[in-house]
Amino acid sequence: MLIVNIDTFEDARKKLANPALRQQGIDVLRKILEIKQAHLWRSEAIAPCCGNLGGFACQLNEETNLLEKALPLIEQGDLASASPMLDRLALLISYGMGQKETPELIQRLTNSPGQDSV
Repeated sequence: MLIVNIDTFEDARKKLANPALRQQGIDVLRKILEIKQAHLWRSEAIAPCCGNLGGFACQLNEETNLLEKALPLIEQGDLASASPMLDRLALLISYGMGQKETPELIQRLTNSPGQDSV
């Protein structure tokens, strides 16, 4: 069983830099993507009856989009182009695991619908 946390993500990312281990890193990132997609689907499906999951679904959507864009680049060997997306993803995973919180993130996740973000 794969537990998605910043340590798992960073371990997979380190493997990308080593050509001999790159496929292992890609496989882990693909599994993370599958898990994130399943969580996104579930959060969107239950949001209407279970309160405000909008911030959670928004973050999961951003995480899945980043992985979906980065994986093809990684598979092509273009790690430089994928790196900014992976950097952003690392931040989001850290925030989601409660390992880091910033005023910007708290503001974004707690804004009411229609309220402009700072």
